[in-house]
Amino acid sequence: MKTKKVDRRILRTRQMLKDALISLITEKEFTAISITDIINRSDLNRSTFYAHFRDKDDLLSCIIDELIEGLVKSMQVPCTIDQTKLNEYCRPTHATIQLFTYVEDNADYFKTMLNNQRVPQLSQRISDTLYKFYKKEIENKPEYEDQLIINKGFFACYLTSVVVGFVYHWLVVTDMKYSTDFIAKELTKIFTMKPYIPYFFPIAN
Repeated sequence: MKTKKVDRRILRTRQMLKDALISLITEKEFTAISITDIINRSDLNRSTFYAHFRDKDDLLSCIIDELIEGLVKSMQVPCTIDQTKLNEYCRPTHATIQLFTYVEDNADYFKTMLNNQRVPQLSQRISDTLYKFYKKEIENKPEYEDQLIINKGFFACYLTSVVVGFVYHWLVVTDMKYSTDFIAKELTKIFTMKPYIPYFFPIAN
């Protein structure tokens, strides 16, 4: 069965509406944004907006759904980066590199929606999705699951927290000062170097 192609004009119109909302979110609270604001910013009319979305919440949900879907897919596609160019000592996985590459390609959207408390749904949705992804990965690989000495749910939570923290710090705190390769390597070090954290260990008598 052939997959029906979406008209490019439809895709372009929907993208204009999404871009308009993201632009407005950088300026004011989501609750303060009106449909009129969105159509004025996108230079489209009201009937065009309602031909694609029920309301602004539907538009926001669409943006979040697409970002989340793209994030997961980015970790499931073959890597196109030459792995031989990466540091042999700490080589990130394909999934890690692809994840940060996807975030970089959609940096304006991620940065806007993670940089403030105006759209808290995105951060929580990312956490929930990554948690399910990592937990499923562990469960699908019994040979790795058997090696775990901690509860797999807690381990998946740990992986999720680290990745979300790295994405936020890279985008918002450093303003993407570092390359995707560098960030991927730094993340990999967390899982391979086992850094000593004093307050996690008993104080010697």
